[in-house]
Amino acid sequence: MTTDTNRLKLVMEQKIEAELARLSELADVCVFALYDPVTPDGDPIDFYCVDRRDESAARPPLTLSFNGVGVWYFAFRRGETFTVRKVLLRISDHRFIDAQVGDFEGYWEDFPQYVAEDRWVQSIIRRNGPANANDSGSNGPVVFRPGAALRG
Repeated sequence: MTTDTNRLKLVMEQKIEAELARLSELADVCVFALYDPVTPDGDPIDFYCVDRRDESAARPPLTLSFNGVGVWYFAFRRGETFTVRKVLLRISDHRFIDAQVGDFEGYWEDFPQYVAEDRWVQSIIRRNGPANANDSGSNGPVVFRPGAALRG
């Protein structure tokens, strides 16, 4: 890789990690699930769920040093409903393969089931490619471009 490419990669990683940290601080609940793309129907190989009200809870990983499909769910509770910002990164051999963000709204009591059965994530893992990030289909996926930061 050239020096400019290495710098660009480092800047991109720093911006993404900073935005993940920002969303994590704002969210009521933060979930991170790491999937092995080789076993698309399997459970996550790593999983964290942090309620911001629990001061003793460890923060979910906010680094990009993994191989596989990492998905962060940043849930914002509004009484009986929630809005979630989800961020999906597929990394293989320290290279970004796919990256998307999406939003979803639902009833708070359904949030655990939503995370466990997220069809959007499963379709990406199974097809080994991007899918529509928004379950409603109203907005297309947001694909990372160098220098672009995730904004909620």
